[in-house]
Amino acid sequence: MKVTWSVAPVGYQRIAKRCPSCCVKREFIPSGTIRVNSQKKLLDIWSIYKCTHCDYTWNISLFSRLHVSKIDRQLHHRLMTNDATTVQHFAYDIATLKRNNAELSGRPDFCVQERWSVSIFPRRWVRVSVRISRSFQVSLLSILRQQLMLSAAEIQRRVDAGQISGVTMKMLKSRKLSAGEYQFQLSVETLYAHRRIVLTRR
Repeated sequence: MKVTWSVAPVGYQRIAKRCPSCCVKREFIPSGTIRVNSQKKLLDIWSIYKCTHCDYTWNISLFSRLHVSKIDRQLHHRLMTNDATTVQHFAYDIATLKRNNAELSGRPDFCVQERWSVSIFPRRWVRVSVRISRSFQVSLLSILRQQLMLSAAEIQRRVDAGQISGVTMKMLKSRKLSAGEYQFQLSVETLYAHRRIVLTRR
């Protein structure tokens, strides 16, 4: 048997920054608005962030002094129309955040879409493929805890007992996951320890 977990972030990656209005460090999130300035065919583009406690805003630079001929037309349209998917994309873009010296704060929620490939022959092991749609603050351990409904300690015990193989606890705990696919195996007993799988026909 094989199960695929497609993982995507929900909402935005928060940023920690001192808020001049609150006079303390606060969390900032994208307001959903993109600001575009054009001067002699050169574009300056920002994503406007907002303090979660007041109305103070902070601009994250997306593009600086970019010639209009060098930007994809569809991307330019999405930026001009404050496209929500584009705002979220840049909210998780590590290169953009690093360029703006943004300090990440907290871990975003995530959702998991589960798909099964079932064999007619009985198996003792289930192959797991975790697909990360984009790089964000998440660990395989967090995904396992949610999907298996097990504690971190119980997962550690099952790794030590060989019931979770092909991955170490160090790998499970890492929050530096790039977009891509990660694979390991679970014993059937581990998969069904605290969850039920209901199969439906289509």
